[in-house]
Amino acid sequence: MTVVSLFPSATELAAALGAVPAAVSHQCDRPPAVDDRPTLTGLVRDLDGDPGDLDRVAARDDTYYLDGDRLAAADPDVILTQGVCAVCALDAGLARRAVERLDLDAAVLDVHAADLDDVLANVERVGEAVGRPAAAAALRDDLDARIDAVADAVPSDDPASPGSSRPRVAVLDWTDPLRHAGLWVPDLVRTAGGEPGLVASGERSRRIDPDDLRAFDPQVVVVGPCAADVDEAERAARDLLAREPLDGVSAAREGRVYAMDGTAYLNRHSHRVVDALEALAAVIHPDRFEGSDEKVRRVDPAAAEASRDA
Repeated sequence: MTVVSLFPSATELAAALGAVPAAVSHQCDRPPAVDDRPTLTGLVRDLDGDPGDLDRVAARDDTYYLDGDRLAAADPDVILTQGVCAVCALDAGLARRAVERLDLDAAVLDVHAADLDDVLANVERVGEAVGRPAAAAALRDDLDARIDAVADAVPSDDPASPGSSRPRVAVLDWTDPLRHAGLWVPDLVRTAGGEPGLVASGERSRRIDPDDLRAFDPQVVVVGPCAADVDEAERAARDLLAREPLDGVSAAREGRVYAMDGTAYLNRHSHRVVDALEALAAVIHPDRFEGSDEKVRRVDPAAAEASRDA
């Protein structure tokens, strides 16, 4: 069976199941096994209007295009695509239009996820689609066990339960303007022993007002901008601490602002969301989990204050 993947989360998941895609999107950067695979997508702005480039485009929108020549050459049985965010990656509708235009005999699977349950269900959905159901069942069992281990180690979510202590947590996937991560991220926060309050589970990432952030008064703030690595996230967090949105917020006063690799953890919905869960648990409850992950850093508020005064 020949599989192609048009976004990173599906590429990571298919490869984990033993079905490394034959061709991928320009954004697919892991695992290393896909480094030499043909890329099927690109940014429209990079076409520069060249007729030769435009002739091979099977589908496009304002941001992305799909290379019809390479897609046809791959001759896929299954195309993994997404409908979560048309800004983040090529949309499922473009993939379907390309299949019709090229008259390909390929199934198109939209690996959509609105919450953590969807992310986990996708393991088995993708496993069935790529002919790896046994591998998918084994991976799902492992993920469930890791989730249970975190949930068992954090305080109860019942406020009346003795010893319950669930700090208020904000996870920002953009800092100017402020945007709070949604979909599966609130589920991760709650499972990791925190209390989300600005965006509900299943709700898309959305812009929030600085006044609402201050009113929520998060005790932990995680900054993981979309498509940013941990260095970029740290710069964004320092800039945020130097501005007004975190003035008087408990997390800033108590030195509990963290930079997290958004690309690795917060912006993708592959099986690695459980890595994100474990990373969040370590910053929300450092007394219960070890926080040695190089993709997460505590941001020194004193350094940010110095940059504000400079």
